[in-house]
Amino acid sequence: MSIPHHPPSTDVRRRTTQPQTLQQAQTSTTTHLPLSSALLNDLDSQASLDNMEAELNKTVDTEVEVLAEGIVELVRCAVIKDKDHFRVSQEAFASKVRTEAMIRSAQSLLSLSHTLKLLHLFADTCTPALAREATVRELDEMVESAKTELGMAVV
Repeated sequence: MSIPHHPPSTDVRRRTTQPQTLQQAQTSTTTHLPLSSALLNDLDSQASLDNMEAELNKTVDTEVEVLAEGIVELVRCAVIKDKDHFRVSQEAFASKVRTEAMIRSAQSLLSLSHTLKLLHLFADTCTPALAREATVRELDEMVESAKTELGMAVV
């Protein structure tokens, strides 16, 4: 049984995960990369990146909205007024549930931030190339200065 080989189907080099990799990771639940069917189609790089950006922005907006609503709800429950024991226990339970939702949203945003940082680190080919070029220039200058020093010492 042979595995079909898919030739590259992009117009430029991608700085993100390839669609074939996303297809393999579709069963994974730990990734925060969007796995929509639009990304899995053969799109050009810009369209694929635009779709990924839109889905990530939607995820961030949803999580931030949960955090904002949670804070508003907690502040609303913190109002001091005449409350009976039932109302106090009801608000305590609501506060606990809201806080747990806020913690999940914050953890989701933290995980998404970590995923994006890793994507940037692993997909960024420009920065290491610039560092290598700077090191090569520095070493070339050191070699040239050593040659001139040795040339003067020989003469």
